[in-house]
Amino acid sequence: MSDIDSLYKVSPRQAKTMVMDILEARLVPFLHGSPGIGKSAIVKQIADMGDLEMIDHRLSTSAPEDMSGLPRFKDDFATFAPFADIFPIEGISKTDKQGWLLFLDEMNAASKSVQAASYKLVLDRMVGQHKLHKDAYIVAAGNLATDRAITNNLSTAMQSRLIHLQIEPNFQEWIEDVAIPEKYDKRIIAFLNRYPSKLMDFSPDHNDHTFCTLRTWEFMNKLLKVSGTTKALDTAKTAMYAGTITSGVAVEFVQFTKVFESLVQIKDVLQEPETTPVPTDINLQWATITHLIEVVTEDNFKAISTYINRFGISFKILFYRSLIQHNPNLRTHPDWISAMVEMQRYLND
Repeated sequence: MSDIDSLYKVSPRQAKTMVMDILEARLVPFLHGSPGIGKSAIVKQIADMGDLEMIDHRLSTSAPEDMSGLPRFKDDFATFAPFADIFPIEGISKTDKQGWLLFLDEMNAASKSVQAASYKLVLDRMVGQHKLHKDAYIVAAGNLATDRAITNNLSTAMQSRLIHLQIEPNFQEWIEDVAIPEKYDKRIIAFLNRYPSKLMDFSPDHNDHTFCTLRTWEFMNKLLKVSGTTKALDTAKTAMYAGTITSGVAVEFVQFTKVFESLVQIKDVLQEPETTPVPTDINLQWATITHLIEVVTEDNFKAISTYINRFGISFKILFYRSLIQHNPNLRTHPDWISAMVEMQRYLND
């Protein structure tokens, strides 16, 4: 990819806004991105926002006949019947929602014959001789050819039928749009705030069984919820974590969680916010910030913010930015307003 092309990569949040614009124009976006970057999650969010019934169809496993339907005979003539569970058809399909979002995933992993059979669907909004329902929208997606994923080049005819967007992850967006709203384990949030590059370390020539990406960190979050503990992880389970994210990162993460055994006591912060020791170990500082974010209420905010203001600027930025997402009701708290006056020039950077 040229330097010029790289200027036009978009974050997931940007992609979401652009996809909605493209759909409103009744065109078809194609989301390009590495495996596990969250392409299907973006489409699912758009479907939920628009109250659309999402139909997830993998073109990599399709046959050309899927795009035209199967023949049926009547009065010595053959007609083609579309697959109603895949394609919302005008005059036939019904839904309790505002419409449908047809997600053509793995489009560039489809065979050339399936791609060719999709031309009519993508450009003319037709399945065989049947019109797609007027309230049906289409989004396509696929992995990058440079990622050693199974891909076939899109024909020039298909390329010109799509609006192309290449997605790259954005750490701050992931924290604000995913990790905090979905209540990710605080150890993951602390670790990735400390090492944001480890959110996604995918390389096409990697030698591990897996790699760090938004999808595999989601798997890690699910594993940690099962464990039930909120402190140091069991080193005996390192092999399981290494089978989820990059093995070296898994070892670092398990070691990192040991600092949670030394976290400051909440009662000490609330009783003596100006004298309770601020940790000097940087890993423990990240852990402390994420730990305190989880327990802030309107009643204890004054004490906790007093303690937090004794940290360095990067930790204060993390605390207040995260708190906006975690507890937006605190925006009207007098101490919040005072903190924002002081922090404004940093938070707006």
